[in-house]
Amino acid sequence: MGARQLRILCVIDHFGAGGAQRQLSELASGLAVRGHHVEVFLYHPRHDFFLPPVLQAGVSVHTCDRSEVGVVGVARRLTALARRTAPDVILTYLDMPSLLVELVRPLIRGVTLVVSERASHMNDRSAFRGAIRRLPHNLADHVVSNSYAQADWLRARAWLKTEVSVIYNGVPVQEFDPTPRVPNEPSKLRLLGIGRIGPEKNLVNLVRGLDLAGRELGTVPRVDWVGSQDGRTSGLQYRSRLDRVLADHPAVSDRWRFLGRRADIAALLSGHDALVHPAFHEGLPNVVCEALAAGRPVLASDRCDHPHLLGEGRRGLLFDPESPSDIARSIVDMARWPDARWRDASRDARSFAEQNLGTDRMIDAYERLFLTLRDGDGARE
Repeated sequence: MGARQLRILCVIDHFGAGGAQRQLSELASGLAVRGHHVEVFLYHPRHDFFLPPVLQAGVSVHTCDRSEVGVVGVARRLTALARRTAPDVILTYLDMPSLLVELVRPLIRGVTLVVSERASHMNDRSAFRGAIRRLPHNLADHVVSNSYAQADWLRARAWLKTEVSVIYNGVPVQEFDPTPRVPNEPSKLRLLGIGRIGPEKNLVNLVRGLDLAGRELGTVPRVDWVGSQDGRTSGLQYRSRLDRVLADHPAVSDRWRFLGRRADIAALLSGHDALVHPAFHEGLPNVVCEALAAGRPVLASDRCDHPHLLGEGRRGLLFDPESPSDIARSIVDMARWPDARWRDASRDARSFAEQNLGTDRMIDAYERLFLTLRDGDGARE
């Protein structure tokens, strides 16, 4: 390995089927394989979709059930674990786990705390609440964002004194087949969408945009949507609205399929021409990274890091997610790409993924950061 061994404690809510959970699962497993002593603390143990590979990599997982012990009980058990195991580094993922660790940080001496922001400030209910939520980041030694857009926003906040860096998500690039697909004609365009069905994913405007695109192309492109239903009240209400909009646009409804949650994402990407991702806001979406690894161009909202991921048009097209007509414009433009443009976009997408989005690259970046902070006496007393 060449680097000294670290004791690392990772804190997250659960290992259910979520993007952040998948990223931490791969990071914890990768660090353990490299010889570091890695442990994980979580407090919703019933959600365990990504747990098996973590255990297989030799990571110790400590759990308590928040529904039984409450937030205070979780904080106490986390503090006791950190004192007992004396990690060199604590890494937190997501808002609530990060807040828990930040608040008990004064009770844990001699540890380096790294907080990983996984979302965008655009998801904040208000600017004030967003600032209040992130003020405790000043108790951390370092903040990592998985997008340049969020990192820039954090650095511009006068109340945040902690250093911020960017580490992109990692995907297993070599598991994706980058063979290009070229539609025989615009009406044969097959689009894949991936994401939990909820208001932030913006499916209503996508349906309206597809309807407008179909009028210009003569046929609505086929869309397969992969993802579970957001079970919150807002998610269920949004699904009812989406179903009504689909019923009002039968030309789209006839060409739209809900596939539910799927594990065969690589195969699905191979069977589609492009990914469509109309979300209003993101941190760094795993699905876009996976599409690029598969050599698939992407239609995406012009938000957050999407312009950087798509290379200002080289690897896909951007649109205003608030505008169905602009969504339609991007779909029509891509459907009419000449064959050479499809092949160029596919090659560029795969090349970008290989250079910037590999799992090993992500693990390397976190490992370097941890070693730098510890060797530089980054831990606060």
